[in-house]
Amino acid sequence: MDNFSSSNINLDIKKALAEKNIEIPSEIQVKTIPVLMSHDGDFIGRSATGTGKTYAYGAPLLSRIDSTVGTVQAVVLVPTRELCEQVGKELVFLAKYIPELKTESIYGGVSLKTQIHDLSNGTHVVVATPGRLMDLVQRKVVHLETLKFVVFDEADEMLFKGFQSDIDKILATANRSYSSWLFSATMPDEVNSIIKKYLNKDLVKVMVGKAETPNKGIKHQLIELPAESKLDVLLHYLKKYSNEKSIIFCRTKSGVQKLYKQLSANKFSSGAIHGDLPQGLRNKVMDQFRAGSINTLIATDVASRGVDVDNVGVVFQYHMPDTKESYTHRSGRTSRAGQTGVSLTFIFPEEKEKLAVIQKELDLTFKILALPSAKDQLVNKAILWGRKIAKSKPVGDKLDPETRQEFKNQLNHLSKEELLEKLLATYLREQQG
Repeated sequence: MDNFSSSNINLDIKKALAEKNIEIPSEIQVKTIPVLMSHDGDFIGRSATGTGKTYAYGAPLLSRIDSTVGTVQAVVLVPTRELCEQVGKELVFLAKYIPELKTESIYGGVSLKTQIHDLSNGTHVVVATPGRLMDLVQRKVVHLETLKFVVFDEADEMLFKGFQSDIDKILATANRSYSSWLFSATMPDEVNSIIKKYLNKDLVKVMVGKAETPNKGIKHQLIELPAESKLDVLLHYLKKYSNEKSIIFCRTKSGVQKLYKQLSANKFSSGAIHGDLPQGLRNKVMDQFRAGSINTLIATDVASRGVDVDNVGVVFQYHMPDTKESYTHRSGRTSRAGQTGVSLTFIFPEEKEKLAVIQKELDLTFKILALPSAKDQLVNKAILWGRKIAKSKPVGDKLDPETRQEFKNQLNHLSKEELLEKLLATYLREQQG
């Protein structure tokens, strides 16, 4: 299979791909699509984040759906709401010219009543998080007796999030004649429990690249710093990459919120997402990030699964990841679809040994960056302080007119250039003590 037009996928899917000038398949697509178009057994596909796994299973899956029969024939299980929404949109796009084929995405955090209504009209493919799908199966809203395909997308994350019990309850209602397709960017040993439990029928495997290896287009960088310098150094690099979309990963929800307030105070255009935010607000922030109305996204690891945004130039690992899988998925938010990008990890001295383990397991080479000099950090602070002044709102009625005029009288005799120079000099003197 040299290109999509020469494949045997549905002609209407080819038409949708051609409309977006998507012609040359990625390696995982080349090796997977011909197999899944005819294979009736189980399947495992592994490939790095951002290499096109959704189309690798989505094109053959939709090609094999019988849209004349109004029953659920395929379920795609995903670990997060963001990934559920992303995969759902991709499948709807692929089926754009197959109007009778109906795909629905269901996940928690949105109206159950609305989702029940959406599922009432002969849905063929359900993309779902396990918890919400289990709820709808138990309510007898979704019936899986006619299931032909089950896709586990990001299977490792579903295991780590403890979804196995929910998956068991879901699949207990299905006829085991369905085929199971498992896809992931990483294949840690723990995933073997899913493989042994759910995949046993004429199993075929396609493994692209080394296991758990981040995309080749990523420049891996590292900076060691004391805790008190962390924010200033981040601000330094955010200014350096101000023309790029960036994602900053924090370990905790509270860390995300704290950093969001700090960036907002420094007049950076940013948004935050984590598990405690209502789904509507998470969607709004993601829409703003995709559209470019905010340049920086701050997120917990929940967002490293399912944030598929074009042209993310740099990923900041503000808090060091706990595992090699977490590093792979975080860094994989940049360098997508053959592009290049930067993954910059911040570590404290006591974290060096832990990172060395991740580095060895992933066979990575980090470029060690020097801490910005005191002078560079001071200059950056001054520029950001000037930006805060420029973007600050007028004080309004906080001061009476006489006081406001008295303050202005102290500065009125200065030219604009003199005023700017004196502001800068005053700031630098106060910063230097």
